[in-house]
Amino acid sequence: MGGIRQAIIYSSAARYTMKLMGLVSTMLISRLLTPEEIGTFAIASAIVMVMSEFRMLGAGGYLIREKVLNPDKVRSVLGLTLIISWSVGVLILAAAWPAGRFYDLPDLAWIFVILSGSFFLAPYISIPSSLYSRSMDFRVQFKIRFVSTLLGFFSTIGLILLGFSYFALAFGQSIMAVSQFLMFLRERPENMEMRPSFRGLKAVASFGVFNSLANLLRRATLTVPDMVIGKMGTTAQVGMFSRGLGFVTFVSQTLTMGVVAVALPYLSNTRRSGGDLAAAYTRASVMMGGLVVPVLGVASLMSLPAIRLFFGPQWDAAAPLAAWLAVWGMIRVVHNFANDVLMASERERVMLLKEVIAFAFLLTGIILAYPHGLESIARVFVLAGAFEWLLVTWLLWRVIGLSPVRFVCAWWGTALVTALCMLVTWALERLFPFDSPDYWKPIVVVALTMPWVWLVGLKLVGHPLFTEIVSLLRRRGL
Repeated sequence: MGGIRQAIIYSSAARYTMKLMGLVSTMLISRLLTPEEIGTFAIASAIVMVMSEFRMLGAGGYLIREKVLNPDKVRSVLGLTLIISWSVGVLILAAAWPAGRFYDLPDLAWIFVILSGSFFLAPYISIPSSLYSRSMDFRVQFKIRFVSTLLGFFSTIGLILLGFSYFALAFGQSIMAVSQFLMFLRERPENMEMRPSFRGLKAVASFGVFNSLANLLRRATLTVPDMVIGKMGTTAQVGMFSRGLGFVTFVSQTLTMGVVAVALPYLSNTRRSGGDLAAAYTRASVMMGGLVVPVLGVASLMSLPAIRLFFGPQWDAAAPLAAWLAVWGMIRVVHNFANDVLMASERERVMLLKEVIAFAFLLTGIILAYPHGLESIARVFVLAGAFEWLLVTWLLWRVIGLSPVRFVCAWWGTALVTALCMLVTWALERLFPFDSPDYWKPIVVVALTMPWVWLVGLKLVGHPLFTEIVSLLRRRGL
């Protein structure tokens, strides 16, 4: 357990630092660019982000999960990754101008061209990162992520001020990729192989195809609204919805990112050692939920002042969208580790089937809901989240023997803590209206009050997260 905690600390430090700089960058960019400009980039980045899932073909998960990893396997992974990643990079270049014509946005093509560069560097970034993750050594990744994010941040803001508009966002991402590539060359893990091999690709590909398709569909959940709204509506609508969804994903990912990086190695180690996967999954899920769900519950109630703080008053229309999407985030975090436990169980086909069904449900709902407005699309997300929860609960019962009744009972304490936090937030709104022009006042009050309410709630319900917090403080002599 000590190794797990240390890995989480280093992983969290790296990812939280990136997220903090990303927050500052987002707050500045949202005030420097218009909704139309941000919407234009969101369409391009959504398409490229979906295609990026194929550039590794699941090689990262394969390297982490494989029981015995020798140099030949690493070289084979590198060879397959080079073939796939470079092919996707060429495909993006070829699709640049057709995509620009499809959306009637000529500049979209040049954004594609700029973003395609990272695909040609990806193998020598992602593979060393996965090897470090396998050994649960996140220290080097902390340094590399920090420096590259800093370079990307200053480059993006500087280029916007020079008048590069949405092109600055694309250049900033490319600069991050180049800097990571150079630093991983210098700080590569001992078992990293620089010479690719094109033998033994079948074992990697058989794992990677299902893993990549599943990840593609899961990530597409966050990007498909931009693509659908971009075609059926306007770039301003794309920008508005992406800001509402972006706020919710920022909050949830900020809280989960350090643990998510450790989840697959942890569950894989549990299976290799003959441990109880269902028990490990339940504990990980409940611990994560105790942290994330109450925060999202509060965020759903105070979305307006939060949106104003993050992005500025010009984005007020994103607040009701964020309120609904926060509820979706609360539901979705319950099974946040579902794909990890299915990969650890070597059930990639089941994982892919789950994602296909959930994505088809959501996509159909978005298309049908668009004529009724953006808020209707946000409500569809909540409905899709509830459907996915039922589906995943049933699948995990069949695959790893997860008892639905025991799982729900384990989550009961988190539900009570969330209800308490939301009730106190509602009461605070009576004293400090959330629609006040002084949006910072309720944010400060909630920020000062809610941690104590949350801790008291954890204590009252006997939540295992409270025990972990107390244990951590005692180890540090506090």
